Amino acid sequence: MIKVNRSECPEILKTGLSPESKGQAETRQNIESGSRSYKVYADKTVRKALKAMFHGKCAYCESQITAIYSGDIEHFRPKGGGYYWLAADWENLLFACPFCNQTHTHELAGKEATKEVVQGKRGQFPLVTEAHRLNDDHALLFFSTGNAYKTAFEAEESMRLLVRPCTDANTERYFKYNDQGVIMVGDGLSATDEKRAATSIRVYALQRLGLVLAREAKVIQVKAQIRRVEEAVEQFNAHFDDSEEERTWYEGLLREEMEALNRFRDAGQEYAGLARYIIRQYFSAAGLG
Repeated sequence: MIKVNRSECPEILKTGLSPESKGQAETRQNIESGSRSYKVYADKTVRKALKAMFHGKCAYCESQITAIYSGDIEHFRPKGGGYYWLAADWENLLFACPFCNQTHTHELAGKEATKEVVQGKRGQFPLVTEAHRLNDDHALLFFSTGNAYKTAFEAEESMRLLVRPCTDANTERYFKYNDQGVIMVGDGLSATDEKRAATSIRVYALQRLGLVLAREAKVIQVKAQIRRVEEAVEQFNAHFDDSEEERTWYEGLLREEMEALNRFRDAGQEYAGLARYIIRQYFSAAGLG
């Protein structure tokens, strides 16, 4: 999982327009009438914007999904789990795969290998304490001009136990990985952040066997490229005192191999969070920061 900067809100969901957008009108209708109509968020312009924002990857597991599936429009705060007034809220929408977003029976890897469990987010939104959970009373404040809703929302935010990829400043720090692709709670976290990381791994089903095997394959690719960088460094050093033409050629080769390694870190790459972790660990061990 990596931090993803949210793109501009699609017109159909924008607030503060005159006349109101379809998304705002639907939300107001739901709050005032008690109805539960959830249609606007599924508009094709919303799906297109989310797909582009996440590069066709799941916001949680970073698997590339659009080659075989249209992708789920995920509500971070679940619309069916009590947060109906956020069904058309752009800030609440993510792009997700069905294994992270829905519940399925999974075979797990790592310490729980061969164990089958039902995991996936679906309607879950765990908090440290229920005392700050938003409810219908807060929904009535959603369009108010005062700060009451904002204050209540921020109080709940401080209690959430799920990593939020478009909000948390350094999403990657919550997790680390081993060479077998197993995801683990990151180092140096506070007790609350450790719980948030562990809960996210469980709720998003990030230890499911198929996903772990896919991450392991990515580890192999990244480490193979690291070896090519090392070989390019050795060749450059060996020819450093040769002619300027030869030195320039080997310098170019080294640059190409470094660029190839850095491409694994690009936001559009599958499992970029994993690749960034491996590359950071390598350079740290080499004393290169």
